Amino acid sequence: MLVTASPELRQHVVDRGGSLFVHTQRRGVPFLRSTTKEPRSLAGYELFVIEDILVCTRFPARTRPRELHLSLEGRVWKHTVAAWDGCAYVI
Repeated sequence: MLVTASPELRQHVVDRGGSLFVHTQRRGVPFLRSTTKEPRSLAGYELFVIEDILVCTRFPARTRPRELHLSLEGRVWKHTVAAWDGCAYVI
């Protein structure tokens, strides 16, 4: 899996501890969620180091994206966004 992160996102994550956690929502359509808050357990997470940040991902066992794109969006309220092969949901 190729993981790419924008420079703005990397700085945002570094300012908040240096780790980003990406997982799928468990109900309904499996949308991607990303946060700098550490989950209760890291069981099932895969770890990736991208320059100066740690990216921890947890996806369904049967599939993984070819590419995971990470960016920072929002003008007033900045938030992290993850894209699974260019989509906000699991395909």
